[in-house]
Parts: sequence; C-alpha cells; structure tokens
Amino acid sequence: MEDQEYGTSKGDNRELMKKNITLTRGISLVVGGIIGTGIFITPNYITQSVGAPAPSILMWSVGGLIAAAGGMSFCELGTMFPVSGAEIAYIKRIYGPLPAFLTAWFNYFLLGGMYIAIGILGFTKYFWTIFYDNPELQVPFWADKLLGLFVTFMFISLAAFVPTLNVQSLVVENFLKITAILVIIGAGFVHLIQGHTENISVGFEGTNPDLKGWGGAINGIIWSYYGWEMICGVTSEVQKPQTNVPIIVGVSVTTVSVLYILAVSSYHIVIPLTDIVKDTPIASQFGLTTMGRFGKIFLALAVMVSSFGNVHCTFLAASRTIHSAAVEELLPEALTLVSKRFKTPIVTVFYLGLVTGVFVVIGDLNGLIDSAVFTTFPFYVMCCVGVFVMRIRAPDLERPYRVPLVFPAFFILFGIFAFVTPFTSQATWKISLMWVMVLMTGVPVYFLFVRNVFKLDCFHKASKTLTRFLATTLDCE
Repeated sequence: MEDQEYGTSKGDNRELMKKNITLTRGISLVVGGIIGTGIFITPNYITQSVGAPAPSILMWSVGGLIAAAGGMSFCELGTMFPVSGAEIAYIKRIYGPLPAFLTAWFNYFLLGGMYIAIGILGFTKYFWTIFYDNPELQVPFWADKLLGLFVTFMFISLAAFVPTLNVQSLVVENFLKITAILVIIGAGFVHLIQGHTENISVGFEGTNPDLKGWGGAINGIIWSYYGWEMICGVTSEVQKPQTNVPIIVGVSVTTVSVLYILAVSSYHIVIPLTDIVKDTPIASQFGLTTMGRFGKIFLALAVMVSSFGNVHCTFLAASRTIHSAAVEELLPEALTLVSKRFKTPIVTVFYLGLVTGVFVVIGDLNGLIDSAVFTTFPFYVMCCVGVFVMRIRAPDLERPYRVPLVFPAFFILFGIFAFVTPFTSQATWKISLMWVMVLMTGVPVYFLFVRNVFKLDCFHKASKTLTRFLATTLDCE
C-alpha cells in the first residue's frame, strides 16, 4: 500500500528520458550548479555585513554546513522517491497536492526563469568588462539585453536538442571554473608566503555587533551555495540513483565548500578591508592586484565561464523539475511531452526559456538576487520537515540512505531564521510580503484549474487540444 501511495503518477513518462547522468556527470552537474557568480560577487556584500575578515570566512564555512545539511536530507527523500522533481515530488508525497502545486506554481512555473536570468545577467555584466572600463555607462541598455537573450537562446538549444552534449559539456565547464578558483587560491597563498599578512591579520577586529545587520551576509551565503539540491531535480536521468545520489551530493558540497573557504581567504589576504567592502567586483580587483591587467581580464573570463556553467546546470535541472510537476498532474499536461527524437522535455524547455527571456529583459541583477533566496528557502525547509514526518508516518518504507536527524534539524532551524529575518528589516519586509501574496494566488488557481471544482470542461478540452497540437508539431509523446 505504501508503494502505491508514494509511487509515481499514472502515465508517468519520466523514464522515457535518457539516463545520461553518471556519477562523474552528476558531480559535475551539482558542482556547476553551486559555483556560479556567487563566489565572484557576494564576498564584498558579506564582508560589508559582518565587518571583518574572520567572521566573513566563518560565514562561508557555515554556508557549507547548511548546504550539506540540506543536501543529505534531500538524499533520504530522493532515494525513497527516486523520480525527478526534487521538492515538488517530495512535498506532494508528504503533504499532498495543494502544497506541491504551490511549490511548482510559484517556485518554477512563475519564477523558475528568474533564477536562470540571474546567471545570464551576471554573464553579460562581466562580458562587457573585458571591453569597457565602465560598462554600466558605456554599454547601451538594449545591447546588454540582446546579449542576454542570445545566451538564453543558446541554452534553449542545448537543453532541447543535444542532451548528451548538454551533460558532457558540464565536465569541461567545471574544469575551467575550478581552474580559475584554484588560480585565485594559489595567487593568494603566494602573497601570504611572501609575508603579506597585514590584511588577513585583522581577524575579528571590527566585527559588526548588530546581528540584524548580518542578514545580507546570510542571503549572500545562501545564494552562493544554491545548487546542492540540483541532482534531485533530475533523478530520473541518473544511473543507479539510490547509490549515486548520496555520493554526488556529499562529494560536490565538500568540494565546493573547501574551494569557497580557500578562495575567500585568498581575497582577504590580498585585498585590504577598506577596499573589499566597496562595490568593485572582487574578482577583477583581485586579478588586477596580483597579476595586473592580464589578471583582471582572465578573472573576468572566469566569471563568464562560471556564470555560463551555472546557468547551464540550472536550466537543465529546472526544465526537468517543471516537466516532473506536470507529470504529477500539477501543471498543464502539455509540459509532460517528451521529444521522440531527442528524448528531452522539449515543451518545458521552450516554456522555461520564454520565462527566462522575460526576466532577462525586465530584471535587475541585484533585485533578482534579493528575491531569489526568500522565495525558495521555505520549500526546502518543508522537505526537511518531511524527513521527520516520513520517519513517523512510514517507518518501514525502503530507505537506501538514512540521514542523521541532526542534519534536517539544523537546516530547519536556520531556515526559520532566514525566513523571518527579512520581515524585521524596513528595506525588505514589503517585497517579502509581496512574494507571499504572489504565492497565495496559487490557491484559487489550484481549485479552478487543477481541481476544476466548477466542472468547467472548456479548460480541460483546451488543454487536451493544445497537448495534441504540440505533440504533433514537435513530434512528442
């Protein structure tokens, strides 16, 4: 009975997609999903919030613990329910269809493109720094947006038509971005060996005593480690998921945590505190200080590669998660279609690309980052609470991996703190309340379209017609 209750949905076609993701590719996917623009942008903001080098480095260590706690908690759920969909699939099985629909509706159908747009806008921002000293003033608005739309089109093509290249290229992208981080680490520690200890020796001196002011640091850390859950969004395409998913998460989070801590330490070794708290891109500043103009250009290219790889991973996982939500009968049926030729959720890819393009055109990088953390974290907390719920409700359900309960407990406590903090700030409580209201619009949508409480056949017929049209036009099943 439990297998039926928590199993896959009727007509589940997720197994039609190729199992392209091996252990190595899975690690590349998660590492690439985590390492994006965060390590090259947020260290300034985090140091501004905490006020000193030592607590800044400490915050990056805490971020690794948070990612590990969330990732290990998701591994138990992911090996119990080895289907794509991550939090959507888990929340449906634990709490029911309405909470799962709200997750899919808000976090992916409406805002999935927002998270991808952040990476694309980060890419375009650093692209222009190669050619201009002050791109914000020198580059026309329309040129920047056209570049962003072109990059979006590239990812649509990759995700829809070349799935094998899509995952194989992750290895190359990650090699390049990790090489760049290793260069930062190496240059910083060479600086230290040469006797330059004056910057890092500040330690905890000047630490901000007002913990409310650390809210920005917390948001920056959370954003920089996002991606730890990514493998659970594509579980149906992972080879031997019950064995490989926990290994992928553990190796990936550990690797990224070590790289982040060492890279941030290098930043603080090389750059004085008075400079690091400025809004100048820290990677370019570091490269200019250690290697001159060549270093500035090299690290600008590194940020571009990092952003490109991060968007690549996020696009791949988000499109599969939306497809999975449709298979779970939470989103329109047309989004369940899989290309017969390419074995990809092609309709979902096109839809996600369209939403991403909208956010690229109308979005502002800083504003999108501020919204991203608040809108995603509560759903992760629900999943970690679900670990405890399932231990009580279904103790005999097969669990190839059992997480020590201290991990979800730690994540839940931190998640509550991260959710409440924005409402205590005059600068963020209004936007936070707005997002809550947007989330709640999903309630009438659910009862009107998903549950169809008014028995309006016109919506059902229109959905069937659209699905048949797209299946024929795009050669899908």
